[in-house]
Amino acid sequence: MSTDTTERYRRALETRDVELGLSAFAPDAVVRSPLTDRVRFTGHAELRPLLEVAYSHLRDVRFHTDTGDGKTRVVVYTARIGGEDVEEAAVLKLDEDGLIAEVTLFVRPLPGLVALMDAFGPDIARRNGRTFAARILAVAAKPLLAMVRSGDKRAVPLAGPR
Repeated sequence: MSTDTTERYRRALETRDVELGLSAFAPDAVVRSPLTDRVRFTGHAELRPLLEVAYSHLRDVRFHTDTGDGKTRVVVYTARIGGEDVEEAAVLKLDEDGLIAEVTLFVRPLPGLVALMDAFGPDIARRNGRTFAARILAVAAKPLLAMVRSGDKRAVPLAGPR
């Protein structure tokens, strides 16, 4: 049952099929943001806009890991978002029916995480009827994204091995 659920989860993201994605989640599932402990999405009504936004922004999705048991699975994929490479690991806690009850997301590298924040934040706010917040978020992440991209190219290599 658990591999059927993760197969639906994977296939939904690869094909951008929101209904298929929702079918992998329990009705009261919780998704924990990779950005902060302050944001979580609970239930299909909150998950739908999240999946719509994720599926609209992520490109070239390629899953490379699906491991675990009937209670906990970890799936990992690479993708592109806003010109940045991103790798996301999702820890999936399954309920007694084998549906996803809880997801905790982890994203790397930092430029990909900030590009995700830059793309997702305004879109999710808009879909939740928070147009003013969407405008603020659309502007707020830009300096951070520029700083992180510059640091990744110029500063980070200075700390690496010769």
